[in-house]
Amino acid sequence: MTGSRRNLGIAAGLLVVLAVGTAVLPSIDWACGLAMLLGLAGVVLLRGNGWRSGALLFAAVALAVGLLDLFVGVIAPEAHGRGLVTSYQPEDWKVIDADLGYRPKPGAKIAATARYGSETVFDVTYTITAEGTRATPSAPTGADTYLFVGDSFMFGQGLNDDQTLPAQFARAADFKVRAVNASAPAYAPNQFVRLLEAGRLDWLKGQPVKAVVSWIIPPHLARVTGDEPWLGGSPRYELDNGVPRFTGSFDHYRWTHPLAGLRHFADDQFAFVAAIGMRQRQERQAELFTALMMRLQVLAREKFDAPLLVLYSWPDEKSPPGFDSTTDQSQLVEILKGLRDRGIPLMAVNPLINGLPLERVAIAHDGHPTAFADGLVAAQLKKRLIGP
Repeated sequence: MTGSRRNLGIAAGLLVVLAVGTAVLPSIDWACGLAMLLGLAGVVLLRGNGWRSGALLFAAVALAVGLLDLFVGVIAPEAHGRGLVTSYQPEDWKVIDADLGYRPKPGAKIAATARYGSETVFDVTYTITAEGTRATPSAPTGADTYLFVGDSFMFGQGLNDDQTLPAQFARAADFKVRAVNASAPAYAPNQFVRLLEAGRLDWLKGQPVKAVVSWIIPPHLARVTGDEPWLGGSPRYELDNGVPRFTGSFDHYRWTHPLAGLRHFADDQFAFVAAIGMRQRQERQAELFTALMMRLQVLAREKFDAPLLVLYSWPDEKSPPGFDSTTDQSQLVEILKGLRDRGIPLMAVNPLINGLPLERVAIAHDGHPTAFADGLVAAQLKKRLIGP
């Protein structure tokens, strides 16, 4: 009995060390290394063949998990914007929102700076209006209105207020139209839809809204299922006879469905776990993504009697094989085909910038469109929506 108590005490102590180490170490791979060392320590410290065999098995599993995760991490694409350090003043320019997860703080003025090593990548100002939208040029009373919803591409990350796509669209139209930029960094179609469903833009009702414009990119597929770590409070949708139905936040769902919560945690911590069933997960993402875009089109008509136009930055039927994307190219092409078949007007962004020097169209070390790239898109969009 004394030996069992001793072994239990040592095992408990080793587990406490592992828990503390996991909390402070920089990555799960370091935690796996610590777990292996503690398992080997258990082989030395514990008494009895059963206890020592268990400790050795624990060390072997930790080693295998760590090596497998390292291998998957090596072959996986490098994270977008790695090494870029972004700062905001004030830091609390985003506020918690029960419907959207978060949103820009109304009336805020933000100094946004990004550095890559000693290099300043951008140093710009974001101005948020009283309605919570990003500032755009003023327009005459009663001017035609164009509503823009999107993520950081539409918001204009790394750009000043007058350099964003909506602002440059207003300029291309000689400031005779009103452009409303209701976007926020890291949003996705689930937030686009929730903005309209929750009535956040109902203050535009009765105004001459001529079109709702969105911009989609491949990372939206993972966002609509809440796969990224910052999306816990974001709106979760599930399909009900093909129609997306709001169910609350991703965090609420995972707390009330513990197995789903554990799987999400494992996917976030271990790259090899996330790779299991990836194909099936991407198919579900594509189905939900398409349904949400269809819902957005319906809401644009119901709320503002306006058509939806979708800009897209991903490969289509005309793109050569091997187009740079983290998502299977054939799946992306199929999604676009599905949107077209369902009557959603699309406009390709890539043909407008292909062949141009990368530094002219993408912010260095960041990847978001430059002011020059947004100007090209704005000019084409003006021709598409208003005319030459």
